[in-house]
Amino acid sequence: MNLTKRFPAWKASMASLLLLATIGCGTPQQAAPASTQTEKKEESKVAQGIELGKNGPITIDFWHIQATIYGDAIKEMVAAFNKEYEGKIIVKEVFQGSYDDLNKKVRAALQGGGLPAVAMSYESDTLEYMKADKIVALDDYINDPVNGLKKAELDDIMPGVLARQRIPEYNGKTMSWPHGNSSMGVYYNIDLLKKAGYEKPAATWQEFEKMALDITEKTGVPALVMGNANNGGTFRTWLRTYGIDPINLDQSGVNYDNPQALELAGIIKNLVDKKAILFAQDTEQEFTNGRAVMEIGTTARTSSKLDLVKDKFKWGITLIPQGKSGSKVTELYGGNQVLFKTTPEKQLAGWLFMKYFAESKAQSIYAAKTGYFPATLSAQNTDLLKKNYTDNPQKKQAFDEVFPFARIDVSSAARNKMDTAVGEALQAMTAGKLSPADALKKAQADSTKALKEFK
Repeated sequence: MNLTKRFPAWKASMASLLLLATIGCGTPQQAAPASTQTEKKEESKVAQGIELGKNGPITIDFWHIQATIYGDAIKEMVAAFNKEYEGKIIVKEVFQGSYDDLNKKVRAALQGGGLPAVAMSYESDTLEYMKADKIVALDDYINDPVNGLKKAELDDIMPGVLARQRIPEYNGKTMSWPHGNSSMGVYYNIDLLKKAGYEKPAATWQEFEKMALDITEKTGVPALVMGNANNGGTFRTWLRTYGIDPINLDQSGVNYDNPQALELAGIIKNLVDKKAILFAQDTEQEFTNGRAVMEIGTTARTSSKLDLVKDKFKWGITLIPQGKSGSKVTELYGGNQVLFKTTPEKQLAGWLFMKYFAESKAQSIYAAKTGYFPATLSAQNTDLLKKNYTDNPQKKQAFDEVFPFARIDVSSAARNKMDTAVGEALQAMTAGKLSPADALKKAQADSTKALKEFK
């Protein structure tokens, strides 16, 4: 999907809206008599009986996983929201560590109390919270005549981003709202690639294997750095490039023991054995200091790459290698936000914060300060983002070469556990304890068991 092709349609829609607004204003001579101008004031359904600020501002917690420049962006956006809703709402942003850390803390709160009003959440986490009946379906808020969104505002949200909030597993309901979106791409050191005789990373995994071995031999630098933690989720995405859905669409089973997975696992094992893959705790530090030629990871790190690389070397980011010709796919990352069941006042305050966070003004700030892609089409046409992409061409490259091919995977409450099972099997393989074939048999068995546990 080429998102940039939607801009003309968006501009046309905006022009139509402006024209209607101009016609609607009219002139004093054209105005209808006062008696016919009286219109019934629309009333909010979700805010019935609620007057925010009547007894002092409502304080709510927002739990998130973002630190460093991403945390700075959150702090700025929360401060702007609190200023806009001064006397009515106070949002307290609380950093909770990694996604796993956040999910564990939410699960503890589900049992013992102390839930926040709003928290970041992946689809798999959202399904878990739905099962516990602890989050609010957002449709009544979205459709509310006073506090909701107009059709033009809904149409402004990128289709793929909006689809993430309404996946089939949500049973026709909107169970989350946009936070940030990124994709899996491959960062590459242009200087080291040229030293080995290459311009860009290979387009296919088969070519990538040969290239990686050649690069390592010619430069003396490992071709690729990977995290030394669990890589089960990474392998799932790489397998999707072969046209394989590792998790069945109907969640009836998994598919990790197949010829395509064996080819991919064999490539990884060969590159590890021949020192073309480096495992590290902080992959970004290895790449930005020139100790690895390539790093595969989220495009959300483009801003931190710009800050860390500076003028050490030229670099770029493009789509990850593909296993199947004729189609391109990569993972769509980024947390959403969910609204927990608390009190009517806190839920209304939480929704107003979620709504604000996903609007163009906030999203353009968020995208400019981080490497995330904006959730709205109009944000990309702001002067702020236009200048930001001009000043930082790698961000524009990520938007053009990676994001159009980003798709979410099958959502399952068991996905985290399945990814862990697959990752453990791969770790046994790279450590020489299992052959690629045996590792995939173990991945198949263990991930199948994990899926059944969540049925």
